[in-house]
Amino acid sequence: MIYLSMIMAIRFLGLFLVLPLLALYAMHLKGANEFYVGIALGAYALSQMLLQVVFGRFSDKYGRKAILAFGLLLLVIGSIVCALSDNIYMLIFGRLIQGSGAIGGVVLAYIADLSTEETRAKAFAKMGMMIAGSFGLSMVVGPIVGAEYGVNTLFYISAIVAFLAIIILFAKVPQAPKVEHVHEHPPISEVFLNKELLRIYFSGFMQKGLMSAIFLITPLIFVNELGWEKSDLYKVYLPALVFGVLAMPFGAILAEKKQKGKLVFILSAFFILLSTIFLYFKFYISGVVIFFVGFNLLEPILQSYISKIAKSNQKATALGIGNSFQYLGIFLGASFSGYMLQHYGLGKLMIIVSAFSFLWLISLFTMKDITNFRIEEIETYDDDMIKEFKNRADVHDVFIKEDILVVKYK
Repeated sequence: MIYLSMIMAIRFLGLFLVLPLLALYAMHLKGANEFYVGIALGAYALSQMLLQVVFGRFSDKYGRKAILAFGLLLLVIGSIVCALSDNIYMLIFGRLIQGSGAIGGVVLAYIADLSTEETRAKAFAKMGMMIAGSFGLSMVVGPIVGAEYGVNTLFYISAIVAFLAIIILFAKVPQAPKVEHVHEHPPISEVFLNKELLRIYFSGFMQKGLMSAIFLITPLIFVNELGWEKSDLYKVYLPALVFGVLAMPFGAILAEKKQKGKLVFILSAFFILLSTIFLYFKFYISGVVIFFVGFNLLEPILQSYISKIAKSNQKATALGIGNSFQYLGIFLGASFSGYMLQHYGLGKLMIIVSAFSFLWLISLFTMKDITNFRIEEIETYDDDMIKEFKNRADVHDVFIKEDILVVKYK
């Protein structure tokens, strides 16, 4: 599982490296304006959103490993297209190709396959920590390397690290264990309309959408308004990263060990709302730091909670839908923020962002808290026993993994 987490972290490293400088870089391309820059910032998320469920379904049919390799190859190609771009439209096209390798849900389902119910939350938390590490490295390396050698160099680095992830995939990652579902494969609508999952989907949508707004605003504020050099942006991202990383284990422990998941969601939304208020009143560094505290509180448990609620025969689909919501948030957050910034200015944009944060916070107070399921593993069983468990009201899920009957009680 550590190698799958490494692949996920490497993939995000390739995507994160360009974020600190992308808005500034794109503004100087032919045909660029604030709206098109917002589109370029979020374009990869649009293709991610549209293809998450498709990749999840294909991985169930053709195997996790082949689909992962194909998705990483698309990231290589898209990164090279971005590096060669000399106008905003080619950059947007390259970003769409980067995102078309929509393997996030596949990796998460793969980790779920390799882990047990008891170790899954810890596995997702470790993956979250590795992604946070790649994020932090990007926030420091991206501005320095990009300022010195150009943002197109960062895109070439993205292509190289994505190719490295393909090598790790085939050299180190084992095949997924066989899981036999005793329930019929559900229609997508059943997974999509699950009320408990919908609240988590919505939270992921809001968290990632607000992140896009912050990444569009931050470099423009510090470079264009405050006169910072591009290479100095790490001075705001680094403290934000440090406090954000410290928030991650706190959120994971509070949710998984203390069974206070709902509180973590509320705290995340509260800190993000607070950060938008700080930014509106021009406490820029404090606002960015507080935002990343709120963002990282929630990050380790989003996927874990989707995996926990979804049944075994819904897991890849549910994780794919969850990722689609998050990527939709990234795309809409970036494009909407770019439009607002172009036509109405920073002040009105921050008011709207604060309003969305407040609405998200209020919606969470009606959220149902999520507790751990009791797990029973049975080595000797027959069809009648399976049928009985399927019909019991106190059973959340039942499936066969590696010839052992696993029963999850509500």
